[in-house]
Amino acid sequence: MQETQEHAVLFVRTWAEAVIRQVERVNEAREKFHVDARNYERMEDWSPSEEDVDRAFRALWAEEHTLVWAAHQLEQWRIRLGQLRKRDGVARDKTLASLRNALEHLVEAEFQDGYAVPKEGRSTFGGGRGKGRGLASLPDGRLEISTGGPAVFDLLDANEVERVALHQVQAIEGELEQDSVDRYLSLLEDLAD
Repeated sequence: MQETQEHAVLFVRTWAEAVIRQVERVNEAREKFHVDARNYERMEDWSPSEEDVDRAFRALWAEEHTLVWAAHQLEQWRIRLGQLRKRDGVARDKTLASLRNALEHLVEAEFQDGYAVPKEGRSTFGGGRGKGRGLASLPDGRLEISTGGPAVFDLLDANEVERVALHQVQAIEGELEQDSVDRYLSLLEDLAD
């Protein structure tokens, strides 16, 4: 395996493992947010404060954002590895790409009624540099800022992202095992000669 392919395998595995860890972190943050929100509504002495609920929300939001980034990196390296191996089959996930772009350029957005929207005068079709990058290609051309539903930013199925990542880790581990077996058999043949 040439060095570029070896590094592509390394980064596919790196980001696949990161996605698996990040899904777990998202699930933990989502659970904490929901528990805190439910307990806050009870308004008991032991209930978390509004700041506690806000902190849990911010933590969940950042964990979901980090998962989108890790999933995007995994997809990019899977595509690169497929190209190096001259294999087709890794298609770009348009929702993931739009969501990643929207998050990357969120600082350029306006905010209305709990949604990030393209700035006034920007293309509603996402055309042109800097014109609603990602936001316009999302459903309804906007990103809901609230989170906590079953899907990441209400758009990305974390279980599916985790399944893809786990499959990648298993495939690479299988390849590495087969490479080890092949090297061992080759060594035995050399010793027999």
